Amino acid sequence: MQKLKVRCEDGVELAAVLFEPEKPKAAVQLCTGTGAKKEFYFPFIKFLVEHDYAVCTFDYRGTCESAPASMKDCNYNYIEYGTQDMPAVLEFLDKKYPDLPKLLVGHSVGGMNFGLMPNYQKLNGVVAVGSGSGYWRNMPLGYRLQTLFFFHVFRPISVLLTGYVAAKRFGIMEDLPRKVVKDWADWCSVPNYFWDEHFFGKTVPVGHYHELTFPIAHFWTTDDPIANEKNVPLLLQNFKTTKTLTSEKLIPAELGAKKIEHFGFFKKQFKDTIWTKILDKLEDMQ
Repeated sequence: MQKLKVRCEDGVELAAVLFEPEKPKAAVQLCTGTGAKKEFYFPFIKFLVEHDYAVCTFDYRGTCESAPASMKDCNYNYIEYGTQDMPAVLEFLDKKYPDLPKLLVGHSVGGMNFGLMPNYQKLNGVVAVGSGSGYWRNMPLGYRLQTLFFFHVFRPISVLLTGYVAAKRFGIMEDLPRKVVKDWADWCSVPNYFWDEHFFGKTVPVGHYHELTFPIAHFWTTDDPIANEKNVPLLLQNFKTTKTLTSEKLIPAELGAKKIEHFGFFKKQFKDTIWTKILDKLEDMQ
């Protein structure tokens, strides 16, 4: 494992790590979920490396090891994950492995923002895991209440007191810049997320969602409170590709599990099931 810094076009540096097999057959960019540490995905990444994939993952700007010295003065916004951070990592991989296929595995937001990347045409395929519109009214009641509390009570109080969303000390997620969570709250207030007419083409760039040129494989689970049977179609309707677009529903009981939920996909217990399914999709995309 090699620790490194990836420099974005706007000068922001991201903390990243690169895992390399002896003879890589393809390069994978792993884009994490919001407020999740890159280290959470290391077991899955090592699985891919065992199958001869070079993998680079990173912390988005303003989070974890990519956070500035003072979060209070951090003005990064959510859309920059897709317009700056993700394309910078792809550019790094393209320069390091110019002759290898480039693939993207994205969890949650990581499987949504790829259409904002100006260099999207360098990708040979995308696997989106647990990605869906974050529309709060489509969530189960308990999670709906948690979401409303986080966005409309915890967030403004935390910003007032600290200048950012200090979620880590309460075990909610990693700390996040205030604008990131404000954007997130706004998008989750409407069914079509940031593709809604109030945002898309205005505060959110149109990007390349209707001119994608690579296959997309999507996985979701029936017990995910966010990317569920209502929110998944709301996301996928916005992806237009000249290649295949597939979506596979995973049922925990059929995989011998009690639960998967939003983060379980990347736990070691699913090495022979979900991880293998993802691997098969990556193999097909080269």
